[in-house]
Amino acid sequence: MGALIAALLAAMPVRPVADAGKLVEAGKPAVLHFWATWCGACKEEFPRLRRTLLALPGRGVPVTLVSIDKPADRAKAERMLAQFKLSALPAVLLDAPDPAPVAAAVGEPKWDGTLPATFVFDSHGKLSKSFIGRTDARALEAAVRKVLQ
Repeated sequence: MGALIAALLAAMPVRPVADAGKLVEAGKPAVLHFWATWCGACKEEFPRLRRTLLALPGRGVPVTLVSIDKPADRAKAERMLAQFKLSALPAVLLDAPDPAPVAAAVGEPKWDGTLPATFVFDSHGKLSKSFIGRTDARALEAAVRKVLQ
């Protein structure tokens, strides 16, 4: 029974689109990385960003991987994170059939829901840098360095 409870607690939580604005808390810089299992560009990008994404929490920058899959596909999303060895990072599945509220919560008016998308926030929870589409690991590192200064 204990193993079942541990497995349920370890499962990627499914959160309603109304929670999109709660994904970043003021107090320290943060990175949100939006992706989906059906997104070919996301699958290409994960191996290139893996090292950077995994290193950021050690530098005091929390990273949250935000899946924009259907709640029924949660297990598929969890398998994809395991496949790319990203299961150590916090992840959430955002039930967001319409990208408009998510874009509004992130604070990026130019974002139309294109995936992948990575957003860097400063310590006040304000959007500092947006990467819509594939993100270059060096550019992400530079954006994080800027908010850490």
